[in-house]
Amino acid sequence: MSSSVIPAKQFNDSFFSKMETPEGKTKLAEHGGNYIRDRLREVSFARKIIPPTPVQRTECQRSVNHDTLVKIVDIEPESRAMSMGFRGQPTVRLIRANRFEIPFYTISSEKFEKYEQELLAYEMPVTKIIEENTVKDIQDIEDRGFLLYIESAIQAMQLEANSDIATAFSVTNVLAGTVVSSSVVKGDGALAAAATDFTVYPVLKPDFIKLKKLLHRRKLRAKQMVITEPDYDDLSAWTIQDVGFKIAEETTIEGYKASTVAGLQIIRTIKTDILREGNIYCFTAPEFLGRFYILNQTKFYIDKIANLITWQSWEDIGIGIGNIASVVKLELYAGSVTPGATTSGYAAAVPKDETDIYPVNNRADQGEFYPNVTQF
Repeated sequence: MSSSVIPAKQFNDSFFSKMETPEGKTKLAEHGGNYIRDRLREVSFARKIIPPTPVQRTECQRSVNHDTLVKIVDIEPESRAMSMGFRGQPTVRLIRANRFEIPFYTISSEKFEKYEQELLAYEMPVTKIIEENTVKDIQDIEDRGFLLYIESAIQAMQLEANSDIATAFSVTNVLAGTVVSSSVVKGDGALAAAATDFTVYPVLKPDFIKLKKLLHRRKLRAKQMVITEPDYDDLSAWTIQDVGFKIAEETTIEGYKASTVAGLQIIRTIKTDILREGNIYCFTAPEFLGRFYILNQTKFYIDKIANLITWQSWEDIGIGIGNIASVVKLELYAGSVTPGATTSGYAAAVPKDETDIYPVNNRADQGEFYPNVTQF
């Protein structure tokens, strides 16, 4: 019987009885682990872009730079063909394939503690707390790390294109022609506004075409993109001139529902504190981009010492971007987030710190709930 159909009070009573024996603790850990994996608010968007691959300890290597494991990944060797006469000879190439290492690291939830007596007062099942406070948190940190990696890859390509000089990629410099657009483009709305701030302008259809061309000019094919829900909502505002009468009619009634736009697969996320509004990333197929390895799947630990119950979840993963030319970015704002050449207010366009990505919407602790009955 699933915990989702067991009354909360009954489940908590069962929880206490199982905590009294080692076998019960193991069963609770297994049950909690299953519940965590199956009930996610929003799965990691990084896992959709680069599907994770489980690896064993025997497939990894020890690092000479730090006290942890790494996975070494090969990059295909270069090759070319040539035309020649009947007596001609091809040039000689000594084959050398580059490789890079992906380090593993741990993402953990907080260690939750609760006294047995206090837990008796809860009507909510323990697994609900575990679901809301462990898996979601782990997936958020996973996505944040991935986003920092791909942003670093984009900025590295930009720096190279601009002669290793940190040049602000702002609308002002784009219009003046003083910065090269290698891995980043500005949206037409931002260009038309000719501002210098981080006001986010709606995405337009030509913006996606410009974004795809950045990859296509490198002999890479644009496959998918990740976009925030607020930016995705702007697609429903496209007019008949943008999408034709039929789609315009559908989006007016039901919103934009297609899984692709301009030939790009759409990955939507509500995590606007990680992927900030106004940033749209476009990727090639995973085999041209990088690797995502899982050394240890999400584990769940639970224990009871006297009347104190503790539980915790964690995973060991490694993410690496081997081809930094395989990701590009569309910016729907005028300002610059170029490292070393940012414009004022740039914090609004970059991921928040780990400690700041867990907003609390309810105000119950402050007495903000209605009706608030104080007396009869």
